Amino acid sequence: MAARTPRRTFAAPFVVTLAAIPACYHDSQTAPQPPANPPAPVTSSPPPTDPPPPPPASKPNREWRITRGKDSCLAFAAANCPTAPAGQPVPTCNPPPPSKYPCPDGMTDAALIVTQLGGEGDCFILPEMPKCPPNTACNPPPPKKVQCP
Repeated sequence: MAARTPRRTFAAPFVVTLAAIPACYHDSQTAPQPPANPPAPVTSSPPPTDPPPPPPASKPNREWRITRGKDSCLAFAAANCPTAPAGQPVPTCNPPPPSKYPCPDGMTDAALIVTQLGGEGDCFILPEMPKCPPNTACNPPPPKKVQCP
């Protein structure tokens, strides 16, 4: 059996266009009615929107400096007294008086800082970050939970 030879000639395209039926019909007796709801006018600016609510403000940490006296300890609230530019009178600052505080276990004559994180209910003595050798990871000791002043 002989192999089939590929076709080398093709038939001419055949296109028929019919225009026997009119595409649009318009009655000259009736006028077109306007739409019941006309489209809204196009404006260049978007409608005003309410600004997004601000994120909730996190409460700042509260701190007290605990010092050891002869018989007991005292808690001094951290005071952020205002400052004045050079040549201006310094505003007065009247921080609250110190209050008695039970001395934490193992407290020496040095002062400690008691911190209340974010205004929560618990207070802690946050340890200092230890000095670590270069290029090594080390963890500080955990914070010590104490009574809030």
